[in-house]
Amino acid sequence: MNLDTLEFVPELRLPPGATLYRVQLSRARRDSQRIGPLRLAPPGLMSGRFDLSGAPVAYFAESPDTALYEAVFRREVLAVSLARLSQRSLLSLQTDSSLRLADLRAHAAAWPVLQSLRFVATQALAADLHRRGFDGIVYRSAQHHGQDCHALFGPALSHLRRGWSQPLVDASGGLHQLCAQALRASQIPLVP
Repeated sequence: MNLDTLEFVPELRLPPGATLYRVQLSRARRDSQRIGPLRLAPPGLMSGRFDLSGAPVAYFAESPDTALYEAVFRREVLAVSLARLSQRSLLSLQTDSSLRLADLRAHAAAWPVLQSLRFVATQALAADLHRRGFDGIVYRSAQHHGQDCHALFGPALSHLRRGWSQPLVDASGGLHQLCAQALRASQIPLVP
């Protein structure tokens, strides 16, 4: 799959000061890739929908609750571990410059592959868009109906500034309010 497959993909300019959210490990692993406040999976895993083989890709949502559904409360998840939640934080970031994104949202209904687990096709599309100079992609969330997500490529990640970071589980073992709401709405059991 490439840009020509979709025939027309509008460009979206994400302005300076745009806020994005993500759930990530609170502490980086030894093999994590760090870019500013971001803690990313080791390069080359190709485990994400729009991952690139030669550049890091980070995934974001336009709202904190969508970030939680995308990263933790996914529809294929059968249970969520409190221990796993306690290792993660909700991160807010702001763009410090304009980013050029390929807007795939209008194609979600006609191209179900854009929301599927068949990542080979979507990774090929991401590689083509990256080659054509896009900073990333805006797309419909596969986990939170009607919401939008962003995948930002390599150099664009250096244009993000940390807003705030909040643990999903506080020191006393209490769940972050948004985490508790997502747990309740998704009806996923919480286990130790």
